[in-house]
Amino acid sequence: MFDNRALKRLIAPLIIEQILAVTVGLVDTMMVSSVGEAATSGVSLVDMINTLLINVFAAVATGGAVVASQYLGQKNRKRACESAVQLLIVTGIISLLGMGGAIRFQRGLLHLLYGNLEPDVMKNALVYLVISAASYPFLAIYNSCAALFRSMGNSKISMQVSVVMNGINIFGDAVFIFGFHMGVAGAAFAALISRMIACFILLWRLRDPKLDIRFGRTKGVTLRMIKQILHNGFPNGLE
Repeated sequence: MFDNRALKRLIAPLIIEQILAVTVGLVDTMMVSSVGEAATSGVSLVDMINTLLINVFAAVATGGAVVASQYLGQKNRKRACESAVQLLIVTGIISLLGMGGAIRFQRGLLHLLYGNLEPDVMKNALVYLVISAASYPFLAIYNSCAALFRSMGNSKISMQVSVVMNGINIFGDAVFIFGFHMGVAGAAFAALISRMIACFILLWRLRDPKLDIRFGRTKGVTLRMIKQILHNGFPNGLE
C-alpha cells in the first residue's frame, strides 16, 4: 500500500509534529524565565505532568486510529467514520476526568509528585496547573483528530496545524507575559488558546465529506467500538 517514498512523506511530518507537541511547554518555560526562578520552576514542574498526559492522550488516540484504519482496510467507510466519533467520545471523557482530577486535587497532586515545594514555586505551579488542566480536553481531541488524519495517510495537515499552534503560543506568550505582565498565568493562557484553536481547526477539517474518515451524526455511544479503542490504546499508553 505504501512505497518508500510514500512512507517518507508520512513519517517526516510526523517527526516534526511530535517535536512540536512538547514545544509548547518548553517555550512557556523559556518565556516565563524573565519573571523569576520561582515562576520558571513552577512551569517546568507542571510541564512534566503535561508531557505525560500528552503521551497518554496520543496513545489512546492511536488506539482509535488503529480501529479506524482496520475499517478503512475493509473498505467500510461508514464504520470508520463511526469509530472516529467514538474516539472523540472516549478521549473527551478521559480528558475531562483528567482535567477534573487535576483541578480538584491540584495541591495534593503536586505534593505527591514533588514533596514540599517552596511557597513561591508552589503558588506558580498551582496557577499553571489549573489553567493547563483546562486545555486537556482540547489537547486530547486535537491528538485524536491528528491520529485520524495519519490513519488516512495524511500527517501533513496535523503537522501544519501543530506549527500554527506553536506560533500562536509564542505570540500569546509575548503578549501576555511581556505586554500584560501576567507572568505564569499569561504563559498558561497562551497555551490554552493555542490548543483550543488547533483543536477547532482539525475538527473543522474532519467534517469534509471528501475524506475517507469524517465526523458526522452518530447514534450515540457504541460500547463495542470503545472497547476496541481502549484495548489498543491503554497498553500503549501504559507503556
